[in-house]
Formats: sequence, C-alpha cells, structure tokens
Amino acid sequence: MELFKKSVIVGVSVTPEVGLEVAQIDYESQTVLKYGVKPLEYDINRRAIADRDIFKETLQELFQELQIPKGTSIVLNIPTVTFKVNDYPAALDEEQITNAIDEELAENPYFKEAPPATSATLLPNSTIQFNKIAYLAAQQDMLVEIAGYIQEMGYKIYAIDESINSLLRTLILKERVNVESDVSWVLMIVESFCCRVVSMIGRNFVDAYEEKISIGEVLGDAENYSTVINAVAPLLKNLPSKYLCVVSKTNVISAEVLASKLTYSAPIIHQEANAFSTEAFMELTPDVDESFAKIISMDVIGAAIYRDFEPLTSVHFNLFNKALGNVYTNQQPPEITIGGRTIVLSLENLLIALIVIALIIIIPTAIGFVYLLNTTNAQKDEIEKLDREIVSIKKFLEENKNINADLFDEGFEIRTGLDHNKNIYSYYNIVGTEIPKKLWLTHLKLSDKTTIEGQADNLESVYAFFRSIKDYNPNSEIKLQKLGLAASSKIQTLEDIESSVNGNTTEAFDTDSILTSVNADFYEFRISNEPEVAEGDIKKEGNKTENAVSGALPDIEDIKE
Repeated sequence: MELFKKSVIVGVSVTPEVGLEVAQIDYESQTVLKYGVKPLEYDINRRAIADRDIFKETLQELFQELQIPKGTSIVLNIPTVTFKVNDYPAALDEEQITNAIDEELAENPYFKEAPPATSATLLPNSTIQFNKIAYLAAQQDMLVEIAGYIQEMGYKIYAIDESINSLLRTLILKERVNVESDVSWVLMIVESFCCRVVSMIGRNFVDAYEEKISIGEVLGDAENYSTVINAVAPLLKNLPSKYLCVVSKTNVISAEVLASKLTYSAPIIHQEANAFSTEAFMELTPDVDESFAKIISMDVIGAAIYRDFEPLTSVHFNLFNKALGNVYTNQQPPEITIGGRTIVLSLENLLIALIVIALIIIIPTAIGFVYLLNTTNAQKDEIEKLDREIVSIKKFLEENKNINADLFDEGFEIRTGLDHNKNIYSYYNIVGTEIPKKLWLTHLKLSDKTTIEGQADNLESVYAFFRSIKDYNPNSEIKLQKLGLAASSKIQTLEDIESSVNGNTTEAFDTDSILTSVNADFYEFRISNEPEVAEGDIKKEGNKTENAVSGALPDIEDIKE
C-alpha cells in the first residue's frame, strides 16, 4: 500500500577534511542516487561545527541543488565527540545508569560550556552481574540548533548519529570486515586529532579507547606514523583478536602504509577513507558527477543507510531523543498509555488501528449477514415445501369431494383384509406356537409366496414341523424342498435317510445314533411354495460342510415309524 511505503531517507554528514555531504542511496542496489558536497569548517579542538550559520546556509544550498523535496526524512551524522563502553551493575535501572553516565561526562572538557545529549544502548554481551552499556555524547545546544533549523526548512529528522557507527555500517555493508557472531576483532580508526581503538565480537562492542595524537602536514611522514604507532601499540598489545582492521580518515596517514608498519599478533587489513583511496565505495547513477566517485565518504553512506541497516543489528544509537527537549518532543506523534503500555499514535499506527477496528466490525457483520441469509433461504425452502403440500392436499380433496362416508363399509374392508391375508396370519400362528423342540428358524418370508428355512438337530422335529404346516392346508403347494445333514466329514442325504427308515440297515432309526455316526452338527431344511432352488444353495462355511439336497422328497407317510 502506498500509505505504508517507506519515506525517502537522505544522509547528511559533517565530515572533517571533506566538508558537508548530502547523499541519497538505494540500499538494495547499493547505488548513489544523489550526492553533493560543499566545504565546511570543523573545530577539532572543541569538536563542534565552527560556524553554525554557515552550516545552515550550506545545507540549504545543497538541498536546493539536489532538489531534496520537503518532508524528506534526514539522518544527520556528526564527528564522534565521545564514545564509551562501560560495565554497570545489573541492579541499576535505566535512570540510575543515565545518572552514572552524566557524572562521567561532567568532567569531560567538551561539555564544560554546554550540557551533553546522550544515547545509550544495552549490549547483547552483558552478563548476569553487569550490564555492558555503550553510549554516545555530543553538545546538546549544537544538536538542538541544527535540528530546529532542519525542521524549519520543512524536513523531518529521523536520527542523529556519530561517525564511529556510520563508518562501521559502511564497512559491514561493503563486507570489508568479518562480523560473524563468534569472531573477535579490533577496529582502529585514525583521525587527525585522535586514534580510536574498539574491540569487537561480531557486530557488538566490547571496549573502546581513545588516544589523542598531534599529527599534520607540517610534520614529516616518519614522525606522523611513529606518533600513531606509539599511541596505539600499548592498546593493541592487550587486545588479542582474530584480525585488526585499520581505517584512516585523515589525509596525513595512509591506512595501507600504517598497517605495514604496525606490529600485531593477528592479520592486519586496511581501508582508506581519505585522499589515499583508489576506489569508489559505491556505484553512481548517471545523475551523479563521476568526479564524486572517490570523494563520497563512508560517513555519509552510513548515515544514508541508517534506517535500512536497523534490522541487521541489535545495537542502536540515536542522539535525536528526548534529551533535546521541545525540538524533539514537538516532532513526535502523541502517545497514549493503555494498561501500562505506551502506544505511539503515529500515522502508520493510526492507519493500522483503523484497519483492525474495521475488521473487528466488518467480519462479525459479514458472518451475521451470511448466517441470516442462510437462515432466510432455509425458511424460504420450508415455506415452499409447505405450499406444495397444501396444493397436493387441496388437489386430493378436490378429486375426492364426491366420496361419502356412507359408501365405505368398515366391516367389509376388515373381512376382505382378513380373507386375503388368512394364510399369512395362520403361518404366523404356526410359527409362533407349533415349533418343535430342538428346531429353530433362520429365515421366514410370509406373503403371496411362503419360504421358511431353519435348522434342527433331529429329523423328527423337521417332519413334525412340516406336518403341522401341511395339516393346516393339505391342498397348498408348500413342500419340504430341501433337507440336508450338515457335518464336518459326511453329508447325510434324503436317500440315505430313506434307506435307513425302510430297513436297509441293521440299526433301528435313531437320530442321535445317525448324528453320532456321521459326526453331524445339525440338519438344515427349507419349506416353501416358491420355485425350488438349485443344488449347492447351502455353502461350506468355516470347518462345517453344508449341502442342500434338492429334488423330490419322500412322502411323509413313507418315513413314519
């Protein structure tokens, strides 16, 4: 969404030995979109801009020449005034740490005439006993005046930082240093008035030292280099690491030459940030004069990429804070506190809040609407169904309006029903009352056609049951269609049974003896007046062998005892 598109960030840097720089950089392509520079005097002794009025005029000229639109966000970089890393007891709260820092700065000569504005951050490499705090400090009145003027010009201040951080961001961006989380290294920055030695682990500060030096063009090279080496040698001796990175920001000292003269326990790499530089840090667009390729400083690059670099580190400094008083607070969006949590009412937060509120209202409303619509449709379908039933009932009534109750004979209808279903009622009666012992039914169908299937453990029960059915209606076509002896080793057929009954065996007809002799489990039978089924209707199941014997059965009288 356009509303949430990032605003343009322009870096402004007060860079000694270069001047006042303004740059706009595309972070993704690492390309300089706009760049301008004009001379500006910096007071090294006071560590402050020599003439603030000239600063204002020069900045306005650069903004106009580069056509920087009003409302653009500005990140201001100034030379490092004070940078320290100290350990404070973990029991101290934020206010107590601030007071401790103020006490340390009270004796600093740069803040005798003007109170300091500070920016402190808790470092990730703190311990349980001590919080490791890194902080910056600069003259409050200078920052207030500069920030106020930038706002008067119609621009927004995003951040104010010092060159030690801007330079470090550029080194990391251009991959000139190895900042893996477990790599210890030392950064050495040579300026015209001091040497800074900072021990690092990855991107985190461990310790910081500053040694004042006196070098210049009036001195010979040998004296200038020996001055720097003598100043830093004791520090480097006590700071072992994986490597040492030497950066020179002064046109008096070459980082490459200095690196060759230093003695250190690990490899030394170097980076020129001065007139000795032979390469451009970034590509320039055609709109930028090629003559600026080797002039653009690491400081202004670091300022221009401040916002894009924020997610890449947990260590953030910003001197544009409440220490500047009204010039800061007047530019900040209003805040509200809800449940102990402070919420900044910025444009982005307000828009997000409006979207959330809209979703909270719209989503339940939409759900309710869908539910109501579904309910309405269901009721509509029910009404249509009832209307169809009403139409059907009205049609039936219309078709039968001439039928009179006198035409309906209840007794006749009952007699007709009983006569029609007489056989069914009788069969139900027989099935319910005439089933012999040791016989059970497995299938019963009573309608126009009758089929009764069952099992028994003796033949007498089967024939007694069949006789009861046949006695009811001797003329019926119902027959004992199937009678089989289910056994695990042998099947007893009707012919075998008939032979036994007619005396073709020496043993008397005895069900138990038959069942025992053939190792039978039970008999299966089918009594029906439906067409007879084919042989094999009763199938083998499990360890039992079942077989339905079809065909004509012997007459009951023939097998009576």
